[in-house]
Parts: sequence; C-alpha cells; structure tokens
Amino acid sequence: MESVTEYLLRRHVNLDLHRPVVNEAERTATFLLYNLSGQLVGFQQHRPDAEKTPQKLGPREARYFTYRKQPTHGVWGLESFYLSKGPVFVTEGVFDAARLTAVGQTALATCCNDPQRDLGNWLQSLARPVVVVADNDKAGKKLAKFGNYVECCPEEGQDLGDCSQEFVDFLVEKYNR
Repeated sequence: MESVTEYLLRRHVNLDLHRPVVNEAERTATFLLYNLSGQLVGFQQHRPDAEKTPQKLGPREARYFTYRKQPTHGVWGLESFYLSKGPVFVTEGVFDAARLTAVGQTALATCCNDPQRDLGNWLQSLARPVVVVADNDKAGKKLAKFGNYVECCPEEGQDLGDCSQEFVDFLVEKYNR
C-alpha cells in the first residue's frame, strides 16, 4: 500500500515548501490554512483512503475535513507567494494549487465552496493578475468572480490536480506572457 507521504508526492505536493502534517498511522495529511495576514486560522485534513461523500460518514471520517476560525477566510499556499512574479493562481483545492506550485507558480487554494468578499478584495490589492482555475460548478462559479476564470481541464473533465502536464504547461504559458 502506498504511504501517505508517497501519495502526497504523487499529487505534486512539495513537502519541503508546504510542510503538511502527515500521520501515517491514521493515514491523514493535514494542511494548515492561513489568513491573508499570515496568521494560522484553521486546517484541512485529508484522508486519501476515505470516501468522497461525507453524508455516509461523520465529518472527521470523510475524505476532507476543514476547520477554520469564523468568520476569517483561510487559504493554503501562502508559502508559494514568492515563487514567481507572474499571476496568482487561485484554485478550489490543495492538490490543484500544488500542481501549479510544482512548476514554480504562485498558487493559493481557498479550501471552501463559498469564498467571501474579503478574499476578492485582498486579491485585487495585489497588483498582480489573478487567474481562477476552478470547476464549472456552483462553487467554481462563485470563485470565478475573483479573477480571470479558467475552467479546470474542460476537455478532460478533471480537477487541475489530475490534468495532463500539457494542460498545466498551456495554462502557465498562457498567463505568464
């Protein structure tokens, strides 16, 4: 069986840059969420082996469990902010953002399905282009209003974290001109 650490590496998470908390015994990875001032405000726990549908499980047994101090908005990936001087890519999930940081891009994951206006205000204050890479669903459309919207792998019907390298390269080249 693949270890959680091997799973994270396969999903493009840079363990030296992002430093998730990995518990091999419980088979979990915990990603820390920070507010836009860099303060720790929550976490997202990921269970690679769990089912996606939390309705069948308690929230702490589901594939994803996210906690953040309300009403603060937290993001994952602030440590990648200075990887590039180009656009800031904003995604819904950690593995989507990890895919972009793996190729040297600044990428933040919102880890929620209802991003708040404070996130949009902060992104607009950056003086950098904001590129939202999200699914074509209700949550993705809410996030899309915060920047230039790109649908995740429209030809492949996948999340960015699972897309082909060709699509990732195309996306990076298109927005770094």
